[in-house]
Amino acid sequence: MTSFRRMATGPALVICAACLPMLPPHSAVAQDNPVITNVVPESEAVAVYAKIQSIDSATRKVVLLGRSGTSITVTAGPIVRLDLLKVGDTVNAKYYRSVAFLVSGAHGESGTPPSAEETAQMISRPAQAPGGVAVRLTRMSGLVVGIDMAAHRVDVVDPSGGGVYTVDVTDPARIPMLARLKVGDTITAIVSETLAVSIEPAPHGWF
Repeated sequence: MTSFRRMATGPALVICAACLPMLPPHSAVAQDNPVITNVVPESEAVAVYAKIQSIDSATRKVVLLGRSGTSITVTAGPIVRLDLLKVGDTVNAKYYRSVAFLVSGAHGESGTPPSAEETAQMISRPAQAPGGVAVRLTRMSGLVVGIDMAAHRVDVVDPSGGGVYTVDVTDPARIPMLARLKVGDTITAIVSETLAVSIEPAPHGWF
């Protein structure tokens, strides 16, 4: 899974889910690893009025075009009825933004890069969106090109090329690390899937 919210330099992608009851903060956390909460905050829910540009039934990826002209790619959750949707439909959608559960500098907090085993363990433990919906995680590494301390947000670009990805750091244990980051640093983030929990037909008129 590689769903992130992109900036103007590439197709806009944002990340994940719906307006469901919030789970306890550590309901999906292994007792031996309190650093990773693996719970997508309910506050990350975003509602959008958009037109469907494409639907991939096999992967459940849906590309939405907002009124601003920005494209958003989301993964339709299990309750979204793709069979009732088609390209060109105007819809109201609700999804969760991309959130990072681990952010580390070029050499990690301990002075060494995160191990493959460490990141594999984090990714193998699915995140939970409000209401218990499982969300896949993926590992991303890249150069920091922007930092928004107030919003706990980092813009990252793949040094080998590609668009700029924006991730929201939600893990309370990792948010203080943002103050130690600077543009040009290399970071590793475990980021949640962009999961839409509702995509429903809406009245026409804004396009």
